[in-house]
Amino acid sequence: MLNSQSLLEVFRNELNLADDQVRRLQKSYFAEGLPLMEAFEQIAVTDESRILKALSSHLGIPLLNREDYPEKPVLLEGVSMPFLRKHAILPIHVESGRVRVVVNNPLNLPILNILENYFSNMELSLCLGLREEIRTAIDRLYGTAAREAEALSRNGDPSRATGDLFEDDLELLKGLAQEAPIVRLVNVLISRALDMRASDIHFEPFERSFQVRCRVDGVLFDLDQPPKTMQAAIISRLKLMANLNIAERRLPQDGKIKLKFGNRDVDIRVSSVPTIYGESIVLRLLAQESVEYSLHNIGMEPAQLSYIEDLIERPYGMMLVTGPTGSGKTTTLYGVLRKLNKVTRKILTVEDPVEYQISGINQIQVKPQIDLTFANALRHLVRQDPDVLLIGEIRDKETADIAIESALTGHLVLSTLHTNDAPGAITRLRDIGIESFLMADSLLAILAQRLVRLLCPVCREPYAARDVDMQRLSEVLPNVPSPLTLYHPKGCDRCGNTGYRGRQAIFEILPITEAVRSSIVAGKSAGIISQEASKEGYRPLIHHGYQKAVEGLTTLSEVLRVTSLSWTGGSE
Repeated sequence: MLNSQSLLEVFRNELNLADDQVRRLQKSYFAEGLPLMEAFEQIAVTDESRILKALSSHLGIPLLNREDYPEKPVLLEGVSMPFLRKHAILPIHVESGRVRVVVNNPLNLPILNILENYFSNMELSLCLGLREEIRTAIDRLYGTAAREAEALSRNGDPSRATGDLFEDDLELLKGLAQEAPIVRLVNVLISRALDMRASDIHFEPFERSFQVRCRVDGVLFDLDQPPKTMQAAIISRLKLMANLNIAERRLPQDGKIKLKFGNRDVDIRVSSVPTIYGESIVLRLLAQESVEYSLHNIGMEPAQLSYIEDLIERPYGMMLVTGPTGSGKTTTLYGVLRKLNKVTRKILTVEDPVEYQISGINQIQVKPQIDLTFANALRHLVRQDPDVLLIGEIRDKETADIAIESALTGHLVLSTLHTNDAPGAITRLRDIGIESFLMADSLLAILAQRLVRLLCPVCREPYAARDVDMQRLSEVLPNVPSPLTLYHPKGCDRCGNTGYRGRQAIFEILPITEAVRSSIVAGKSAGIISQEASKEGYRPLIHHGYQKAVEGLTTLSEVLRVTSLSWTGGSE
């Protein structure tokens, strides 16, 4: 067992730690058992290279450089790639009863015991490596699963070198999709996407290539490019996992996959559509532990949060959340449901699809193929004696009529619309045939929201706000401080060299006050309603976004990416 006091002294001397940092490190790592690098991050020490150099010197374990990693993988039986990636472990050399393994944390005794048991008949030697360098090497080396599978597809018959020629041989295709290299490749791709905090994985066929991309914080990045000859086998593997018909390649199909990666339970929604170069498949990753339903953590200002918490305690009425697909509307509504979810309330939801299950709430999945639509489901739900109804989306007049009727007859109704801003929801409801007086009587408030990427707190770089920045801010915000420090992204290992890590919502809230209600009944346009509401405190999305930029949470360009500068209410 290592002497924690002597190791702490090494860290204090080598990293120039203050006494308070040493105490906090001792508590978080040696007492609470946090991973070593996370413990250092808690005391604002992020130079992993210096930490490993100190360990290398103290323990006498060599520290590898990037060029020291091997060109060929060590073939192991019964070891999962997700396990190696999660713990940043990579066997790099096996020969004559000796094995050399690079690790990121040589103090993790349970993992060292697993390694010693696995290589029980061999002499084990350790070396150190940076966490991301180890994971990059794992991806590079075990990405050869694709090349193994490509070779597999060619064995025995040269005609199998092209995916098209065995597309019609379903038994061959099914067998190929279940071969170990294909299975391993698909699992590695999903595991890498989860490690990158991706929300979606896109498998896209093109004329001469097969591209795999993933969406992280709302932006697509390249993940891999397997050989074109792998396309049919990978697509078939995904369809088998989702229980889809691999013989049907002419029509769209939808399915689900349930997986467990380490301690993560992952629900995956699968969508397959035919394109001119083969089937395109998109996986929506729904990792249950990554979802935060609390209204306190989604980005609302204290005043906005207080208003919404008071609003949803009303016994009846309708609250709408608007925004494009992927703007976080469902998460906001689930946060509202979590706040409302008490033994004294009956809560029913109708969704398409049900993305996350919430204990204590009856959730219904619409099924248009058997005529279980939003409208048909809602007609029967009002007889279920609900206190709160969540309608996944108002898509037509029939659904809107039932929602408004429910809101007027003693139910709290929550729903979403696809509009650009909160006042635009009034116009949208009018367009589908809802009378203005019904809207005015039933609506409590309308929220609009977008998701902005947050700057990585480890590598963001400050700069003095330029004249053009100050001009933009002063057009929207009152009393902009001068001089002002803003931040721009840089990129590091912690954020995957994007400069951003995580997202938060920005909001605008349109309360249906007496003045707004009168404007709705009078049939006034969204622009006029916006101007009326601005006199009573309504502020657009860009106002909240710019506040987050001033606070150093995001950038002006990121706010402008997701909003439009249409504010005409002045900067009082």
